[in-house]
Amino acid sequence: MLWENPKDAIITLMILLMVIGCVNVFSASFVRAEAMTGNPYHFLVRYLGYAAVGGLVFWITAFHVNYKRLMSPRFYMVVAGITIVLLAATLGIGTVVNGSRRWIYIGGFSLQASELAKVSVILMAASFLGDRLQRGLRVSLLGYPSNQALIISLVFAALIFLQPDMGTATIVFALMLGMYVLAGISKMQIASLGGLGIVICGLAMLAPYRRARIFLWWDPWQDPQGGGYQMTQSLMAIGSGGLTGLPWGQGSSKFFFLPEAHTDFAFAIFCQEWGYIGALFLIACFVIMAWAMVTIAMNAKDRRGYMLVAGSTLFLIGQAAANMAMVTGLFPVIGVPLMFISYGGTSLIANMFTLGLVVAVYRNESARETMEERIAAGLPPTEENRLRVVSSNRNRRPFE
Repeated sequence: MLWENPKDAIITLMILLMVIGCVNVFSASFVRAEAMTGNPYHFLVRYLGYAAVGGLVFWITAFHVNYKRLMSPRFYMVVAGITIVLLAATLGIGTVVNGSRRWIYIGGFSLQASELAKVSVILMAASFLGDRLQRGLRVSLLGYPSNQALIISLVFAALIFLQPDMGTATIVFALMLGMYVLAGISKMQIASLGGLGIVICGLAMLAPYRRARIFLWWDPWQDPQGGGYQMTQSLMAIGSGGLTGLPWGQGSSKFFFLPEAHTDFAFAIFCQEWGYIGALFLIACFVIMAWAMVTIAMNAKDRRGYMLVAGSTLFLIGQAAANMAMVTGLFPVIGVPLMFISYGGTSLIANMFTLGLVVAVYRNESARETMEERIAAGLPPTEENRLRVVSSNRNRRPFE
């Protein structure tokens, strides 16, 4: 293997993806940046600024935070409260862009509260569901307090839906449902979720305009200058890259042909300039990162740590897969960024914070294993091992 442990793999791949992201964001955005601001490096400089903040957040979270301190009911309720306030504030004072009120601008920077809501869902579910698993309590979608976290995520989704942003609202709620499934809800409830999804899709098809959107997703070429414009442009960008791609920076789609070329559809520009081989390399990076995260989750004996890493994997790798599927036409357009490759400040920082939590869980589990080995060998655990492993539960009140 290239790496001694999953932690090294995650850190290496994170840095590699950020380097690729810098190159791709600049290539995808310099035409738009020049037209908007007169500075072709506008989005690149902002990406680097957010990356610096995200790097600091990652370092603090991964190496200086005991993740168990974030798993208390008090902390998760504070996080939930702050998230609801930010989402409500977005509806009140947010700036309208493309018909949606999704960003709060503070000085020259923007905050997208819906991205923070995704991280909040992971923290809530890991704390609440992990605690129930740790204490051997039943996890169910039905009945309070077992569905407490689900109810709060539904509030998040409703506020995001009002922006309006149906795609992100669906992701937030689906992320919480996914974590309930990982926590071990009954097979009957899983089957009921599947049946409910089929019913909702059937009801959506009853409306003529929704049915038209579905048909347009299946065949965007039936209206290439109207509703299918973005998808046809994306597919043409990907197809024109061929095996090895066009010369870097010379992809034509960024010249105002492909909307959102540096954000949601950045993968299309990447494919155009790096080709099929480049796309396979990028996908391989995400697959290896997924392997590393799953390995950490499966080896975590602390149920809260397991849920935290499992939810982080669902969030980060799931979004990456959804974005690439969306850009290639396998999924409908839902406005999901591609981790590190798409431009987006709040999203970048949220991703790096989440990866920091994953590394923090790995370090805790490594310390536990070292402590157990020392005890088995008849040696006392080191103070560092003991401090990492022992959770600060003195002020922790269990969930009811």
